[in-house]
Amino acid sequence: MWGLALKNLKRRKARTSLTVLGITVVVALSLLFLSVGYSTENKVIPSFQRLGIDLVILQQAALAAPYSNINASIATETAAYPEVAATYPYIIQVPPVTIRGSTQPAVINALLPSHVQSFYQVEAVEGVYITDYSNDSVAVGIEAARVLRLHAGDNITIGTSSSTSSLRVVGIFTTSGTVDDYDINMALPFAQRFFDKQGKISAVILKLHDKTTTEVVRSRIETAHPDLVVKTSDQYVADFSQPIRILQGNLTLVSGIAVAAGVFGVLNTMLMVVMERRREIGIMKALGMGTGTVLFTILQESLVLGAVGGGAGMVMGWLATQVLTIPSLIGITITLDVPIWLLAEAFIIAQITALLGGLYPAARAARLNVAEALHAV
Repeated sequence: MWGLALKNLKRRKARTSLTVLGITVVVALSLLFLSVGYSTENKVIPSFQRLGIDLVILQQAALAAPYSNINASIATETAAYPEVAATYPYIIQVPPVTIRGSTQPAVINALLPSHVQSFYQVEAVEGVYITDYSNDSVAVGIEAARVLRLHAGDNITIGTSSSTSSLRVVGIFTTSGTVDDYDINMALPFAQRFFDKQGKISAVILKLHDKTTTEVVRSRIETAHPDLVVKTSDQYVADFSQPIRILQGNLTLVSGIAVAAGVFGVLNTMLMVVMERRREIGIMKALGMGTGTVLFTILQESLVLGAVGGGAGMVMGWLATQVLTIPSLIGITITLDVPIWLLAEAFIIAQITALLGGLYPAARAARLNVAEALHAV
């Protein structure tokens, strides 16, 4: 029966191909949306949580850390607070980076390694890590190195509106899963000169001796500096993940529109099938084929469309996830993961799309009047 359904669809190659293409797009978009959600929950958010953040000081008017610009002296000031155990001042930028002739945005996180060690451990897996005073060199996080295809000893060119400089990659490092694994690290003093931010930083991360003093420290900083805002770890993570949530929402909308288009495509194809085969269906019913069998026969053809389109969509969607990354807008560029259960969900979406599009034509075929069908031209 399934072979017959496939054979019948092959008789109308152009129409079938267009319908399959529609389902393919539906599945590819759905898989992309599902993988963005999965990667956000399993990569982005946990990577920030592993930083050991208690509070983050930012410019009040800034959308996120890459757009924040505050005086570096705030790091020294807060380090003297008795409640503060450690500070982590940094600059984060997303400039164009040229590697072997190819240019793309990449996240530069400029920091002081001597301060970072109070928050998490950095281990060099190739070459060496940078120092507080490294010049003309950078270290690349292990995940960023994988995305950018970099190794210790390579050269990269970082271009900004005011300058362009060729820098040497002195090492590849890992922080065992923090957000820095997705960054290019640069020494803070060098970055202040390079990005023309003398005396400035993007933000300061604070670690407290006692988390119960969070509100006391926050209030003291914001009272002394009305132009600054102090955020907790959860608020900081929410700010960074918000652009991804917006992306997810847009993908959901596009996927919904694509599903609707796919349903109407299958509906149109299967209605034409029923109209063209009225006489054939009438003969089958006259020979004793039951209503349920006719219904199932037509649905089989729509489900075959869903299976073919679903398979092609899974391949297209998977290939897209291997090429695309979550945008650097959020201060991190990561690849998308596609576990097997996401592929299964995408295939189920294809079958649901085909089923919804085939139900009405199948029901119409099942209710077909035998006498009228046999007299159909």
